[in-house]
Amino acid sequence: MHAATRHTILPPIPPALRFALSGCLLAGILYLGLFWEPGTDSTHRQPATPEIVVPVPRLDLALLATVHDATREQRILLETEPYKHLLTVAMDVVPSVADALGMPDEPVPLAEVQAHPDQWRSHWLWYEGRIEDLTGPRQGHPIKGRSIYEATLRLADGGHVIAAFTLPPPEGLHKGSWARVEGYLLKLRDTNYPFEVKSAPMLIGRAIQPDYEDWGPVTELDPRIMAQIVDNNFWPGSPAWRSVDEDQGEPLWHLAAYARDTAKDRTLEDWRKFGTLNAAETHPLLMRNQIAHGAPLRLLGTLIRRQTIAAPANPAGIRHWTVAWVQVRDYGGHVIPVWVPKRVADLPERCDLEVRAYYYRWYVYETQDDTRLHVPLFIAADLDPYKLEVDGAARWLTGLLGTFVTGLIILFWWIQHRWAKSSIEHQRHLDMRRRQRREREAAASSSAPSSP
Repeated sequence: MHAATRHTILPPIPPALRFALSGCLLAGILYLGLFWEPGTDSTHRQPATPEIVVPVPRLDLALLATVHDATREQRILLETEPYKHLLTVAMDVVPSVADALGMPDEPVPLAEVQAHPDQWRSHWLWYEGRIEDLTGPRQGHPIKGRSIYEATLRLADGGHVIAAFTLPPPEGLHKGSWARVEGYLLKLRDTNYPFEVKSAPMLIGRAIQPDYEDWGPVTELDPRIMAQIVDNNFWPGSPAWRSVDEDQGEPLWHLAAYARDTAKDRTLEDWRKFGTLNAAETHPLLMRNQIAHGAPLRLLGTLIRRQTIAAPANPAGIRHWTVAWVQVRDYGGHVIPVWVPKRVADLPERCDLEVRAYYYRWYVYETQDDTRLHVPLFIAADLDPYKLEVDGAARWLTGLLGTFVTGLIILFWWIQHRWAKSSIEHQRHLDMRRRQRREREAAASSSAPSSP
């Protein structure tokens, strides 16, 4: 009886192929051991702040279409109903809403507005200049209990802008002060009193803001300004709780301008000489106040969320603030706030960052699970995607691994070639033996005596 034949789904794997698969597996293990890092848990204690959708006021465009300013007579006349309508809706325009309305980064040149007033009518614009006239309060506001104020500003180029607003001017703001006005463009105005103004854009806004003449580039940190930073109290209402729009002041502007104006002076190689934010080394130093305000540190992490708002008036020329939340795995997986004094370019979701930042102060926030955390807050010129640069040792290991894999491939080819050649020779030998056996059997059959 013949032995039972074993049936298999796959043919037998030759020894050479098994050796090749083992080599590939070993190469994969070496690669994972040298270069693979586990990903971060993006859900670990994120800030409780939800994504914000900013609603914008709805304008009565049909009412605004009744405004005319083509002639001097029309520019002297002030259409009351459109004027009051814009005073009402402008009360809801805070910096985030102004940004959502598409406020330009720079003032629109007066010549452009004067040449195309219909094109810019009802757009939210802004200008800065010196106050030449400031009046109010006066009655007539459409909201009960509110008053109307008006200001005329002379711009740096000598032109004029007129603004009407609701909130009282801040204390200390008077004729001769440098100020900023924002608002919906109502029309071009001509006035004769207290001085003559021709074709001045009239903005209807919420408030007038103190403004500042530009500092110019900030290339050195001023210890006097940095000493004004206070963050040693974490109780609600303390400076550590302030958001970027609440923390506007000289220390923030100074550090942000320094980060922006010196960004080109340090290469990535220069930055990699500084330490990184981590729980083992830098956290104890931060807790003991041994890292100075304004000290450079790198944040290696994943971008979780970001939001851009319009910047209030400031002497650093900052037009927008981007608030980014970066999850830093080496800092216990906590989400760290980074404030950037610009509108950050589009970045892919969950991208890896190597943020070149400056320590500003401590910051307190509450997470989604109602845990209160205080973490370091940083200022950065931009959000830089992480660039993997292999150092000398890693290049040597990579070269060694490449040489090893190449050697394995050559060895596999040689073994396979030897195996194929041996198989062919063996098959030829078997064929020859079969042929010889058949020849012997044929000869023996022919020489056997015939039966009687």
